[in-house]
Amino acid sequence: MADKKIIDLSKQRNKKLLKKIFRIIRIPIVILVVGCALFLSARLLGNVAMSNVTDTVREVKTWFHKGNGYPHELDSFEFRKVTDIGGKPLVIYDESTQVLSSSAGEIFSLKFDSADTKVISKNGRALVYSSSSNKVVLQSRTEELGKIDESRTVVAVGLSKNGCIATSHSSDEAQSVLTVYDRYFEKSFQWNCSQERISDIGLSKNGKNLVITVVGTENAEIYTRIIIFNINSSEPKADLRYRGTLFLEAVYTDSNRIVAVGDNRTVVLDKNGDTIEELVYSENSISAVCVDDSGNVVVCYEEFGGAKTAIVRFAKSGKKTAHFTVDGTPDCVAISGGKIAVSSGADITVYTSSGKESKKIDAEHTVTDLFWSSGTLYTVENSSIYKY
Repeated sequence: MADKKIIDLSKQRNKKLLKKIFRIIRIPIVILVVGCALFLSARLLGNVAMSNVTDTVREVKTWFHKGNGYPHELDSFEFRKVTDIGGKPLVIYDESTQVLSSSAGEIFSLKFDSADTKVISKNGRALVYSSSSNKVVLQSRTEELGKIDESRTVVAVGLSKNGCIATSHSSDEAQSVLTVYDRYFEKSFQWNCSQERISDIGLSKNGKNLVITVVGTENAEIYTRIIIFNINSSEPKADLRYRGTLFLEAVYTDSNRIVAVGDNRTVVLDKNGDTIEELVYSENSISAVCVDDSGNVVVCYEEFGGAKTAIVRFAKSGKKTAHFTVDGTPDCVAISGGKIAVSSGADITVYTSSGKESKKIDAEHTVTDLFWSSGTLYTVENSSIYKY
């Protein structure tokens, strides 16, 4: 019996030793395994950005060092908006951005010398700019990737999935100068617009094609031109003119379709400028536009004097997949793939890509903003980020 007891104690000591060794080496092992897997994936897929691989490896430490969780309190005096960057919440303040983990711990923060910071995000990168600055900065979830200094204030920007950047600013020779930069921040295309002002830019996912909207007036009437380029030529592939329409957003989808949303119509074009779909609504009735990473678009416009709101979803293929109405005017709308979230007050309804109601959520407080991240719905309520 005595010998048996000694053997059991020895086994217990061995188990404790093994657990201690595992605790010491688990982080390096996880980093090594994740790093190898992601590197091989990047090599095989080709279009996976190495910055995204680096981000994931750097974020391993957040798996073991948790934040305080959600709700996460915001600086209400500096807060502007919150969105997604590669599956993580990205908080935009007046002069900075902050990336949060799934447990609300800070992963990375970026300072930006402007009082009205704006961001567009795509495929794990975010382009930070301001309507009062000549600088644009590209960041990932964990680092600043590079920056561009233009000669004048930047008025419009575009970002492709592979990291190409487009900017627009004025010059002495032109109302607008359009410049496209490759992934290495080198100029790959430039075009001058002499008479009109560029209002928005949409880049294809590989950065080789783009669409711009330019706004002008003629005989006291506003018009917008939708111009499509391939960066290998300064001659447009298409130049379409719409009288009486002010286009607010131009999206170049992952399926090489163009969705242009205006104040009285939305048009869907193919890459050559041929019309696939057109949706017409009352002037100035547009209430919201939202776009996801792949170019799926939701357009909201008021009907019956605001008593109802029509919500229309265009898939990245250009096909209209949903057209339904809700009461009143929603406070916030967000899209991610086949999910659409709509909020009014503290009530949130989630719809499918075809417009069918799939879920209702009762928020803690009135929702002032919402967004999808890694399939999870986040909201801004009472100056805090909530997770549902």
